[in-house]
Amino acid sequence: MRNTALFYMNYTAPYPGNFLASMMTLAKSLEAKNIKSHFIFPESAGKSSWVLTLTDAGITVSFIPEGSGAKFRFFREIFKDKKILFLHLHFTDSMAERLLIKLAMLLDHNKRPIVVHYHNHYSYHANAVKQLVKKASMHGDYLLGCSAGVAESLKDENLRNDIAFIENAIAFDRLDSSRSGYGQRNFLQFGFDYERKGVDISLEAFELLRKKYDDLTLSISLSSNRKYVEDKITEKLGKIPAWIKLLEPVENISAYYDEAAAFLSPSREEGFCYSAVEAAWCKCPVIASDISGQNGINIRGIIWCKSESPSDLADKIDEFLRLTEEEKSRLGSRLRKSAIKYYDLSRWVGQMIAYYEERKLLT
Repeated sequence: MRNTALFYMNYTAPYPGNFLASMMTLAKSLEAKNIKSHFIFPESAGKSSWVLTLTDAGITVSFIPEGSGAKFRFFREIFKDKKILFLHLHFTDSMAERLLIKLAMLLDHNKRPIVVHYHNHYSYHANAVKQLVKKASMHGDYLLGCSAGVAESLKDENLRNDIAFIENAIAFDRLDSSRSGYGQRNFLQFGFDYERKGVDISLEAFELLRKKYDDLTLSISLSSNRKYVEDKITEKLGKIPAWIKLLEPVENISAYYDEAAAFLSPSREEGFCYSAVEAAWCKCPVIASDISGQNGINIRGIIWCKSESPSDLADKIDEFLRLTEEEKSRLGSRLRKSAIKYYDLSRWVGQMIAYYEERKLLT
């Protein structure tokens, strides 16, 4: 009898964050249906302390080695287990890896359904031949977007796959917000992906704003790529000025939201912005770019700015700063109510289980 759901996640963040909190809750719901979960991560994740949290919860964990040959042998060994129901992929869109997995299945006569979870918009390959190979590598896979915008990007490529979306949700029990007011002059942004997150847009906006407000600071939290971000800021501004603070990643992310006047997300691309919903739950005002994957967030009170426009971001921050303390407080309360109403994790888990059941992946 098949009773194991296999999850391969290209996830190496220093903290478990919302993603692993979500996956652990999903695994618990599957366990209630007598289905075991087996999580696979890159080899480099093996040093992370959060691995113990998974194993303590009774989840089987494996680490995939580097190199195509080693990966192939790893998956051949995995697929000898005839109890696997399906394979669900997260944060990997490598056509070479997809083909390698399917070959390993084929050689072990253990072909199982594959669900590919897209956390960002589908990336079209400009090379026509490579695009055809990429589509071939996806043949027969179930494609699942983390938002309506991501699903639309898949449908726009006329892919002959089962395409759906389940909007992400937040494990609010991770957050411990204790905001005491709205007098802060510090703004928060996440910036490990300098270009995609629009860090340069924020820098230009703050150069405009500081002509009027000389006490504003921009805190940029970096889960990785610190040296790259430092170099890009220095290249743009000549140095890292005192009004920019580069923050280390922390598990208690709500502390950063509580210290911020508002959270900024002037991104160029987002599959689904976890942080915008987290900030909203923490009653931290959100100013975000009006782009697909982000503008579909069902949160009343988000302040939208034009994409790729430092001047409009600066204008929206200026308008926000001119709100009274009471107006900011009312805005924060409205944000939290929407976050709780639409993004509780139990909704996501229920929809994920229904998704598997509708496609008969649990039998």
